[in-house]
Amino acid sequence: MSDELKIHIYPGDCDSAGHVNHAIMLTLLERARWAALEKRLSFGDYITRAQWAVVRHVEATYNTPALPGDDFNIRTGLLTIGTTSFTVRQAARNQRGDIVCEAKIVYVTLGKDGRPMPVPEQWRDIFSRWEDKE
Repeated sequence: MSDELKIHIYPGDCDSAGHVNHAIMLTLLERARWAALEKRLSFGDYITRAQWAVVRHVEATYNTPALPGDDFNIRTGLLTIGTTSFTVRQAARNQRGDIVCEAKIVYVTLGKDGRPMPVPEQWRDIFSRWEDKE
């Protein structure tokens, strides 16, 4: 089952047009991914490992404006696992149930030498699996 995080949008999260711009939205999605990750692995444990996951590709679709006062529910889940990469899917819905943003983030696993390495076995359940609800 996908992980979920509730986030409130404050005026400081918005640009001069009064809505959350794409850079802030990516930051909010990243916060939700870290919250999901921390349920299974602490940040301290993550940074002391000999391997890391780095973002290789982000695909984001913005469907409706996000405004101050909105409450988001951001779902995060593991979509696929390859040899050296894995893909996480996210969907942010506002309190009206509208999908504000959908994203797919591809990570590559790197070793100490900075080269791609196989996704470690213990990382195969580091995120909950994505489940389609619609």
